[in-house]
Amino acid sequence: MIISKIKPLLFILICLFALSGCSEDIENEENNLTLDDVVTALESQNLNLISFGITGYPMKLNNVIPEVYSTGVPVEEEPDNPEFIHIYIFNSAKDRIKGNKEFNKNMEGAHFTTLPFLYEKANILIVYWSKTKENPLLTTPIETALEQLE
Repeated sequence: MIISKIKPLLFILICLFALSGCSEDIENEENNLTLDDVVTALESQNLNLISFGITGYPMKLNNVIPEVYSTGVPVEEEPDNPEFIHIYIFNSAKDRIKGNKEFNKNMEGAHFTTLPFLYEKANILIVYWSKTKENPLLTTPIETALEQLE
């Protein structure tokens, strides 16, 4: 008699657990940022982004290929040698964290001609490839743009 009462109760608890897990996934998807969100925020900081699409062999992280942009740094500095921003849009913040770990693992022992600066928010990872470690030109605009994103 007790077993017949436990089975329906156990079934109800399993259903409640499954439904609460599904609602978290829906909530996480609603908070995901899009490429348009990121580009708009960056351009609001007076960055002139020029889409390069997929050129060469950009690093694939957690099965995501980045969108590559060159930046409109002041022309008088080096017009033929722009800096680049790689924007990774992951399905979730968890996927972004995995992608970041993969990036760091791939970069162990690497020697650079440009230096990577990583910026993260929600499901996005931005890799800014700067020519200088001491004074990267786009750190402040990228950080300000990310603060604007919700």
